[in-house]
Amino acid sequence: MELIIYFQEMWQLAINGQTQGVFFWFALYMFIVCFYSLVFQIRTRYWPFVQGELVEFGLEKFGTAMAKSDQNYASKALYNYEVSGVNYEGARVSPWLMLVSYNLRFIIEKQMSYIQRSSDGKVKVFYNPNNPKKSFLIIAGKMGIGITLIISVLPLISFYYKYHV
Repeated sequence: MELIIYFQEMWQLAINGQTQGVFFWFALYMFIVCFYSLVFQIRTRYWPFVQGELVEFGLEKFGTAMAKSDQNYASKALYNYEVSGVNYEGARVSPWLMLVSYNLRFIIEKQMSYIQRSSDGKVKVFYNPNNPKKSFLIIAGKMGIGITLIISVLPLISFYYKYHV
């Protein structure tokens, strides 16, 4: 019951534009979104994989920009794979859709270097065992999961220390 009263108080503070209320709801929102992402990232670590064929691979311009420095880029891939005799086509590189500027393209290039290739040129395709048409070329690593965990709890911890210690 006290928790409900606290939430109501924070809601009133946020409605009135008070920093404490806005910070609380922001921190709670970040926790919920990042926790969902964390669960998804952990689940993908247990997805099975098959060998697939990479058809297209590289950086894709996203949007239009007049200046080169304003141009955004995303990873682009197209790959084929087979699960239980059924052929699928995938395009998602990673659970994280990254959009970066011209000057930060190296971030996507680094991410794409984690695609696992075999000596015959095939790539590992991780797929959802409950829905094989959902796939990625890269699954979450321990570092990414750790960063997501930190991002999820840091705002709540900051809120607690700012307003309750």
